[in-house]
Amino acid sequence: MSGLAKIFANLTLKKKGQEITQSSLSGKIVWLYFSASWCPPCRGFTPQLIEFYNKHSVEKNFEVVFVTWDEEEEDYEGYYGKMPWATVGFIGPKDQQRFNDLYKVESIPTLIGIDADSGDVVSRSARTMVVKDPEAAHYPWRE
Repeated sequence: MSGLAKIFANLTLKKKGQEITQSSLSGKIVWLYFSASWCPPCRGFTPQLIEFYNKHSVEKNFEVVFVTWDEEEEDYEGYYGKMPWATVGFIGPKDQQRFNDLYKVESIPTLIGIDADSGDVVSRSARTMVVKDPEAAHYPWRE
């Protein structure tokens, strides 16, 4: 069983409307991106993360999965529509709280790296590192 099974239990991962399997993430680092459309720091960081993703995701073998804090599906859809990576979809407060509790997410934007095979946390400081290391010279920023 994948290290992602407990994380994405009962959730369907999608990327641009197409379902993706957990097995397709095998061997990768999966970056959980906690963000919301109503959050000014998120709206500032998202374009930086998009640029980083487009430049490095293939070569560095990672995927980002968006976990929304939006309260309205319409807001989530408009915001996610600008993102090139995967998502858990518009989830309700129960699943949001489960993610927050599992990864101790207290504020957004937050970017947490997970080893897809083991489910272990690789990094909790990735938001800072995307800004400090935009060329990914020190990637994957293991802690």
